[in-house]
Amino acid sequence: MNQTTRQAVYDLLKNFTQQSFKHYDVEELKRAYPFHRLFFDDAGLIAAKQERSVVTRMGMMLYPKLAQYIAREHFQQVMVEYKIEGILKERTADTISRIVRELRAGQRRPDHAAEINEILNANQGNDQEDVRVRVIADLFIGDYNKGPFFAEIKTIKPNLDIGAETKFKILMFSVLFAQRNPQAYLAFPYNPYVTRAKYKHAVTKRILDMQDEVLIGEEFWDAIGGRGTFDQLLGIIDDVGNTVRKEL
Repeated sequence: MNQTTRQAVYDLLKNFTQQSFKHYDVEELKRAYPFHRLFFDDAGLIAAKQERSVVTRMGMMLYPKLAQYIAREHFQQVMVEYKIEGILKERTADTISRIVRELRAGQRRPDHAAEINEILNANQGNDQEDVRVRVIADLFIGDYNKGPFFAEIKTIKPNLDIGAETKFKILMFSVLFAQRNPQAYLAFPYNPYVTRAKYKHAVTKRILDMQDEVLIGEEFWDAIGGRGTFDQLLGIIDDVGNTVRKEL
C-alpha cells in the first residue's frame, strides 16, 4: 500500500473501532454470563461480549468499505453495493435457478466451468422471452486486470440460504459478463482455519466451487491490493488496536 491508502485504511479502522467500542459493567456481565467465568477473567469476559457485538457491524459497515479503499489504489472503477442489470433469455435464467436448486439438494457437485457451459448452451433458440435481471455486488471492480471483478463478502461459515444466494449471484454475474472474462467470487475477509487446506465448512463446499469461486482471507485482500496486502493490513490493525486500547 502507498502512504495515502495506508492512512485511509488506518483512519477507517480507527473510526470504526472507536464507534463500535462499548463499555460494560463487569459485575453485570458476571451475573449475565456466570459460566463464562470458568474460562475468562474480567478482561476476557468483556472481550467476549465485545466480540459478539461487533461481528455483524464488521460485515455490514467495515469490510466492503475497507476493500474499496484498498482496491482504489490500483483500479479506477471500484464500487460497493453496485447494482448490475442486464437482459437474459428466460431459459438461461431458469437454468441458473435450476443449477442452484440442485446444488442445495446435493444432486450435483459444484463445477463452475461446467455450470457456465451448461447455462450458455441453454441460451439457444429465438423463441424465448427476455428477462431483466439484477445483481448487487458487495464489491465491483470494472477495470480489474483479468476481467470485471465481483465479490460477495460474507462470513466464513455461511448458512445454506446465504451460500445458495451467493452462488446464484456468481453465476448470474458470470453470464452477464461472459464475453469479458468475469472474475466472480464469494470472498471471506479472514480465515479462522488459517490455511485453505484446513477449511472444512460443509455448506460452502456443497454449493461453491472452492477453486474457482472462493477467495479466503489473505487471497481476497491480495487479489484486490496486490501481493503482501494482507500482511500490511495486519500491521495496520495492530497499530490501530494498540492506539485505541490506550485511548480507552
